[in-house]
Amino acid sequence: MATVLRLLEAISLSRLPAQFMKALRLTFIIGFAITANASEIDALLANDWQQHKLTPNSPASDETFVRRVHLDIIGRIPTLQETQAFLKNTRNDKRSKLIDQLLASEGYAQHLFHFWADLLRVQSRANSGQGDMTSKPYLEHVKRRIRENMPYDVFVRELLTAQGKVWDNPAIGYYMRDIGMPLDNLSNTTRVFLGTRIECAQCHNHPFDKWTQMHFYQMAAFTYPLETNFTGVSDQGELMELKRAADKKPELAVQTRHMGRVFENLGDFVRYSKVQTLPSRVLKLPHDYQYTDAKPQAAVKSATMLGKAISGDLQAFADWLTSPENPRFTKVITNRLWKRVFGVGLIEPVDELFDNTVAMNPALMSYLEKLMIELRYDVKSFLRVLYNTQAYQNEATKSELVPGEVYHFTGPVLRRMTAEQIYDSFVTLIHPTPDLPRRKGIDAEMAQKLVYRGKLSDALDLMTPPEIFDGAMKASEVYESVSARAKPLRDAYTAAQKAKDKEKIEKLNLEIRSIEFVARTGIHDHVVVPAVARLYTKKTGKPAPPPIPVVKPSLEELRKAGQNRAYIDVPGYDIAQTIPREEKKAEEARDAVFREEVKRLHIMDVDAYLQSRRAQAKDWPRAAELDSPAPRGHYLREFGQSDRDLIDNANFDASMPQALVLMNSELFEAILKPHTQLRLNLAAAKYPDDQLTALYLTLLSRLPTEAEQAAWAKSGLSRPEDLVFALINTQQFIFVR
Repeated sequence: MATVLRLLEAISLSRLPAQFMKALRLTFIIGFAITANASEIDALLANDWQQHKLTPNSPASDETFVRRVHLDIIGRIPTLQETQAFLKNTRNDKRSKLIDQLLASEGYAQHLFHFWADLLRVQSRANSGQGDMTSKPYLEHVKRRIRENMPYDVFVRELLTAQGKVWDNPAIGYYMRDIGMPLDNLSNTTRVFLGTRIECAQCHNHPFDKWTQMHFYQMAAFTYPLETNFTGVSDQGELMELKRAADKKPELAVQTRHMGRVFENLGDFVRYSKVQTLPSRVLKLPHDYQYTDAKPQAAVKSATMLGKAISGDLQAFADWLTSPENPRFTKVITNRLWKRVFGVGLIEPVDELFDNTVAMNPALMSYLEKLMIELRYDVKSFLRVLYNTQAYQNEATKSELVPGEVYHFTGPVLRRMTAEQIYDSFVTLIHPTPDLPRRKGIDAEMAQKLVYRGKLSDALDLMTPPEIFDGAMKASEVYESVSARAKPLRDAYTAAQKAKDKEKIEKLNLEIRSIEFVARTGIHDHVVVPAVARLYTKKTGKPAPPPIPVVKPSLEELRKAGQNRAYIDVPGYDIAQTIPREEKKAEEARDAVFREEVKRLHIMDVDAYLQSRRAQAKDWPRAAELDSPAPRGHYLREFGQSDRDLIDNANFDASMPQALVLMNSELFEAILKPHTQLRLNLAAAKYPDDQLTALYLTLLSRLPTEAEQAAWAKSGLSRPEDLVFALINTQQFIFVR
């Protein structure tokens, strides 16, 4: 290191710009630190090998390395061009440079998203639709934090302390994922971030660990005051008191008869979109608590289960859990990331730690924990060190590990691709440029919903409970006026359902919706418009303009649920025009990529190629750009993708549905269509031998062996499609070697 710094000082005496010198110096220092840390890990492993009289695996070839590192970092096989560029590179540092390049790519963020989506159970439509308003914003929030490389401890603290409304703080999706189930959420929190299973202690003392039922409830007391089950204005205590008082007055029976429906419809604006601490929510022990340290249904005071003893609020809990002093927080994430790189953790299982748990290499585990803390929980920097170790760049261990067996990490272990790696590798065979420019973030439809509901929620927050109640009483009268018209239609609708008369059901449904629309105008006129007018005045300091007239929706609009109305345009609550502009910009960027491909690949029919590539971009996005998880029946699910209902629920075993997909599905046909990467590579190969070489490099990132060339020559087959079929059904294609 001193020699490097002296060299830099000598260079600095030249007339090079100061900013350039600063960047050069930083690059040298960072590069040296990565090499030093990687070397220390290799030294600790070498010492372990020596103690156990083991020989490390041989260094992996460039062909093996380029395929492995693409799969491990960006989740797909390299293209033929990427493989050839790496193999032709003669620089000594080409491996570290490739690692840097891949870690800096969008593919890294996309692939790492699956790691977190499996752990955090991130779904596009969580809780059977109850979490619709929070699911997609939360999903995009997780993706954004990965792209930003937010330090792991900061990321976890942000999740654990998240409160507010989803349009202001999408991180509340962490708690909304377990909507109305705070005890389950606490179990998931300790398992994911502390690698500790305490769910058994929810009902009784843990039978195999030290955790008692009291430990569980003391931990849960930190997060229990969070309310996730807000359903709208009916959650306001004073408002409900006014309703109960009115219900007792017979003369108000007509006005209050439909008050529940009015509150329900008002709640639609903000339902399941907020997390908030309620001091009145106090956790109590269950009624059947059977231990002597407390009485059943006694209130529980928060307390930590391990490490430094603290009590207090949510912030105190988050600070304790994410502290470097927490004995399990750093250990768990370093172990998870080590397993991600090498295929098996230093501690297995990764989420069932005990006080007496010993890592397979204790000295290495200790060093990795210190390294993570020194790197300030920079996940990307930590992974960069691991990928640069010689141990990672050795040949894979092909023997199957027996559960409970100590592995000494003479190289990474041979593993099957994940579902996402298989699917994205097929996407790579389709796309000459697999990682296409795409707009990031929630789509325009979700953005419109968030802005609309945010506007109405903020407006209703400005109304006092008596004001909302008075408006709701008037709106209830409107419901009463139309209920007589609706009743015969509802009776006819029920009869049509019994008769299974689909045409009549559709007709009556639209008529009922039309009447309900009229009823809802009462809420519009008497509650929402006054609230939005007040919001307008607050934002502008001016009287609100007349409300935008309500237009009765068309039949087509009535068929759609949840029609949004503009009410009054309020500054700051406009649909961001940046979204369509960003989408257009991404589309233009993709076209620029396609036109570059035209030149690089010497495409003759440009219009046909551009049309084909645009269709491919639409039909074959990367796995991270699809719903999470993919719908049932999708290739990803057939390949074993987690349903993300449970933590780390992916299936890595071979299955008959997976084999059938690889042998006989449209996926095989898709990779051989015109203008796919695979087909273009074949077209560029003039002779059969060249085609053989192109296929092996495209699918396996290596040249065929002499034995493989001879076997193909003797097979009697001549169509390249037959060889493609054979290769993608081999273990060499499906496994990360």
